[in-house]
Amino acid sequence: MPSPGATPEVAAPPASSEAERELKFTLTEARAHIARRWLESTCRRDPEFPTAIVWTVYYDTPALAALGEKINSDFLKRKIRVRWYAGLNGVAAGPAFVEAKFRVGTQRAKIRERLSYSAEEVAGWDLEDPRLRSFPALLRDRGVLGQESWVPMLLIRYRRDRFVEPISRSRVSLDTDIAAAAVNSRFISVSDPSPLGTAVLEVKGASDRLPVALQSLLQIGAHKRSFSKFLGVYAHTTRQIL
Repeated sequence: MPSPGATPEVAAPPASSEAERELKFTLTEARAHIARRWLESTCRRDPEFPTAIVWTVYYDTPALAALGEKINSDFLKRKIRVRWYAGLNGVAAGPAFVEAKFRVGTQRAKIRERLSYSAEEVAGWDLEDPRLRSFPALLRDRGVLGQESWVPMLLIRYRRDRFVEPISRSRVSLDTDIAAAAVNSRFISVSDPSPLGTAVLEVKGASDRLPVALQSLLQIGAHKRSFSKFLGVYAHTTRQIL
């Protein structure tokens, strides 16, 4: 079994079942340690994907179209990002990926391409590196994104703990210490690097209800809601009320 400080080799694969449900909950960062202890007592640690630091570059158009879709709850929502992982020791390792996630009404789709650069290489670039800007073209070749220009806007980091709930076999992730690590100063002029103060719990499984073993999390303040890290961190780092 990987040690807690190990770096995962790959990202979790996209869901293979169209019937899989994704539930999302938020709670205050101050209670995240309670949620983590509860998950450790009721679930087993994911044997394949150890605890890691997730680094994500979020892209948007110069007019911030993707953020606008989230704010306005549009029928179409798009998410373009580059992601890599580091161990709890902070060392990036393994592959890096460019991903597109789409929601059209209630239908979701995800496309992912492994990059030719390693996580260690990508982690050393700033958001204006031309190589970062070139990655969405890999998705355009797959028939998505159209001709819009997609620019690296925001680099977010957070800790992710992964679990498996043994009875329902739901996959559970707890994301904490969510914060902006860098912004593209050409488009975002104000930057507050302090943590968001919100933790995110995601449960993926066959049911659209929280597994019975996890329902005690509601008692410590977990609330079911739609939540975008990109939008939440953007609003926090720019000190905007959306």
